[in-house]
Amino acid sequence: MASQYVRTHVDVSDPTLTALRAMLEVKQEVAPWVTLQIVAFPQEGILSYPNGEALLEEALRLGADVVGAIPHFEFTREYGVESLHKTFALAQKYHRLVDVHCDEIDDEQSRFVETVAALALKLEMGDKVTASHTTAMHSYNGAYTSRLFRLLKLSGINFVANPLVNIHLQGRFDSYPKRRGITRVKEMLEAGINVCFGHDDVFDPWYPLGTANMLQVLHMGLHVCQLMG
Repeated sequence: MASQYVRTHVDVSDPTLTALRAMLEVKQEVAPWVTLQIVAFPQEGILSYPNGEALLEEALRLGADVVGAIPHFEFTREYGVESLHKTFALAQKYHRLVDVHCDEIDDEQSRFVETVAALALKLEMGDKVTASHTTAMHSYNGAYTSRLFRLLKLSGINFVANPLVNIHLQGRFDSYPKRRGITRVKEMLEAGINVCFGHDDVFDPWYPLGTANMLQVLHMGLHVCQLMG
């Protein structure tokens, strides 16, 4: 069993875009066997990093398939919201998909997913937009979440939870009880919102134990998200 479709996030913070250029070559090399989709990912932010927006746009010109963003990593909430507006503008300009590292933090005040969904709804881009991680949703209060779910459903955006990496990284600043720190997979599925599982990091400083085996991801997800009953 092997993965025939892969979406990879390539850091475009490097002024030379070396990693992106290399991955574009890899995409061509593996094309007979694997459909490789490349996300131009501004790891250091779009507005909070020198020339971040220009580097992101250059990556799209070179051939990246998807526009990425990381609003919760921007210096301020205002920067985060503006970065999403710029992300959607670039996606429209270059006819690309959108995949946002969104609210991957334990801070219950990180609520950029509402901006992602609102923009997707307004621009009628829902099926082209993915919010990845959204781990902060684990900590949202019930009243806010109830209101949020209506917008998420209307927008038609997609979600990707990453059980292996999310359970490894989140909750590290908690004493006890420790939160699981994974988005509300079960509740979103019950609400008719499209949710998928992803591996995320395979072998890097964020997660050193990956095997790229999606069955391991599914196994962990079924347990952590309590999907068996």
